[in-house]
Amino acid sequence: MKKHLLLLVAFIIATSASAQFYVSASGGYSISSAGILTGTSLNDSQTTATNHYGSYGEGMTAQLRVGKMFNEMFGAELGFAYLHGADQNISSYLTNDSGSIKEFTDGSAHARAYGLTASLIYNFNDNLYGKIGMVTKLGGKTEAEFTRSTVTPLSAFGVAPIMTEGINDYHGRPPLGFTAAFGYKHDLGGNWGIFAELEYLGINVTRDYSEFAELTITTPATPALPAGAIGPNAVPAIPSMTWNLGDAPLNHPIFGTIAAPSKVTYEDSLPQPNNDPSKSLSSVAPYSSFGLNVGITYTFSKK
Repeated sequence: MKKHLLLLVAFIIATSASAQFYVSASGGYSISSAGILTGTSLNDSQTTATNHYGSYGEGMTAQLRVGKMFNEMFGAELGFAYLHGADQNISSYLTNDSGSIKEFTDGSAHARAYGLTASLIYNFNDNLYGKIGMVTKLGGKTEAEFTRSTVTPLSAFGVAPIMTEGINDYHGRPPLGFTAAFGYKHDLGGNWGIFAELEYLGINVTRDYSEFAELTITTPATPALPAGAIGPNAVPAIPSMTWNLGDAPLNHPIFGTIAAPSKVTYEDSLPQPNNDPSKSLSSVAPYSSFGLNVGITYTFSKK
């Protein structure tokens, strides 16, 4: 499909010499087109779980387009788009064998993405038009901010959980998706016009790698423990300790090595068990959306 997108771009450029040329700028807002599960949150007492659905394609958009009308009915268009995505809930939790919560992550994520569209245009009449084409992502990221609490076996002694806070930037593999739009345009006179359109984007992004922008892991203070409490020997009181991104691994007397890789690559296949924390199985981030765009057009050599 990427070859088809390149062929469409080449077709638009090759036919530019003998066609009517225009440029346009627009802004709009998109909503999720398919409710994909993004996270599961817990209430304050951790007795009720709630699923959250959405798409990283939801949010404010801006587009710049260059187009050619080959005749009164048919044309082609290239567009450059920016997405300022809305926050999506990415919370999650893990339970132990007894069903108790052993780890809870409270988080949200949003997209900041640049894309390219190549579309064919059909004018139904002087005002109504339709478009169909392909879309790809040129750059950007999904930024996730989270707080994670991990319960330890020392919770029976009133010890607080291990707390992790961070910002993780996810980058994806180049995707290829489908776009379609139906719109209404109005001639303002001269070379200017305005338009409004409903646009559908069908696209998902497979994760390639992620990098932490910030990461802090804080272990709780632990009291002195008698022999037999967590091992054969008595353990003295240990103050709270903090590991930050870029620090050497923290060797905690009770909790072991505290550290995390700064970058994680996502693979389609990994050996099990996977003992390399810098690698993980890939997943797909949904970006499909329905949007409303409103903009202005300037046409050159207007008849």
